[in-house]
Formats: sequence, C-alpha cells, structure tokens
Amino acid sequence: MARSARAPAGARTTEGAVRYFLEAGVPAGKINVGVPFYGRRFGDVEPVDAGLYRKYGSEGGFIDWREIVRGRLGAPGWERHWDPQAQAPWLWNPATRQLITYDDPQSLAIKAAYVRRNRLGGIMYWEQRLDDGQLLDVLHKALHAR
Repeated sequence: MARSARAPAGARTTEGAVRYFLEAGVPAGKINVGVPFYGRRFGDVEPVDAGLYRKYGSEGGFIDWREIVRGRLGAPGWERHWDPQAQAPWLWNPATRQLITYDDPQSLAIKAAYVRRNRLGGIMYWEQRLDDGQLLDVLHKALHAR
C-alpha cells in the first residue's frame, strides 16, 4: 500500500492515490480502492532481489487468482515473497526467471482494514469470475469486522 523501499521514486501506491484525492477535496466516502483478482506475469526478469523492480524481457499478460493457487503457490520452483512496505506478495521462479505480481488474502485484508480505518467508500475488484471464492470472502469479512 505504501511505496516499497525497492520502488523507484514517484512509484504509484494505494496510499498515495488516496492522499491525492483527499487533498484535492474528494470526500473520503466517495473514494473506492481497486483491487485485482488476478496477477501480472513477467518473463526474462533480471535475477536480483527475487526479480522485484528489475528489468524484464517480456510481459506475459494476466493470470487469474485461481490459476495462481492451482499452479504456482507452493509449486516446485516458485517462491512466495512479501514486501513489508507495500504489504503485497509476489512470486518468483529463479530457474525460469519469471515473476508474478498479485494480491492475495493477506494483502487484501490489509487493504480492506485501510479502507475501514480511513472511512473510505469501499473496495471495487476486477473480476469476480477470476476468484475461487476466498478473495471475496476475505474482503467481506475485513470490511464488516467488528
């Protein structure tokens, strides 16, 4: 949500976008945070820092959350990493030099708590058919926690 220590200066963040709109006078209740139910794939990634913020040779498009769960999380060769500042995961395969950025239940719960804490309008996501049910459940529980 915040800028990663590894990110270049001026990198976009959720917190930065929300702050921008609040400072422009948009009421907090009118701001919705967008979250993906998919990941982005990158290939031929420079093999430093588990690929994060490194040059890449190819952009591999989108991968839905269901496929991340079925074919990447815990699969041989794939490593899950966590960025403590951005509060987001990424997957790295050092043998194939592939990287996947995505949101998962942990990062979505943090974003939902941020929305509640700052009394924002809510969360929008794209796209429901890419979820296996757990991401929407996490958002619902986190947004309605007591």
